[in-house]
Amino acid sequence: MGKAGEEEEIEFEPTEDELVLHFLRPQLRGFAPRVAGAVVEADPCAATPWELLARHGLLRRGHGYFFAARRRRGKRAQARRTPEGGGGAWMHSSNREDRRSVTELGVVARWSMTRYCFYARDWAQGRRSTGWVMSEYEITDPRCYRRADDGEEDHYWVLCHVRRSVRKSLKPRSRRP
Repeated sequence: MGKAGEEEEIEFEPTEDELVLHFLRPQLRGFAPRVAGAVVEADPCAATPWELLARHGLLRRGHGYFFAARRRRGKRAQARRTPEGGGGAWMHSSNREDRRSVTELGVVARWSMTRYCFYARDWAQGRRSTGWVMSEYEITDPRCYRRADDGEEDHYWVLCHVRRSVRKSLKPRSRRP
């Protein structure tokens, strides 16, 4: 139990299926998610990851979930940059495509996940990894949207999980004498 006046932090660690079915799918269909306020509407590329989490009171938790406008389609973007002065870019790391989640009613929602790593600009060495990662979840099944003709493509949402990487470096960097 915390001290008087301290807010008790609730653990929020949904599975990928829960993210897609209980948060992203309702957002796309115009409904409220199951847990209000658990996912913040904000562009994760508008600031460095630590600044983004600080803006939304999530820095102490160390991770956050965000609804963001889906990036334009076409050639896959390899980098998602922070604004000028933001100090870095989200660089494409990996994809997990053609995933499926099934609702309680048996509706199948197809989705994909794209992972990005945040690289900071280091004027001495170019760019360097900061250890921050973003998993971007996108429903790829148009039947999960309100209507096929409802809104422009830019109004569709993705759900992003921004966090510190839990992966340890396999090789320590060698030091130059």
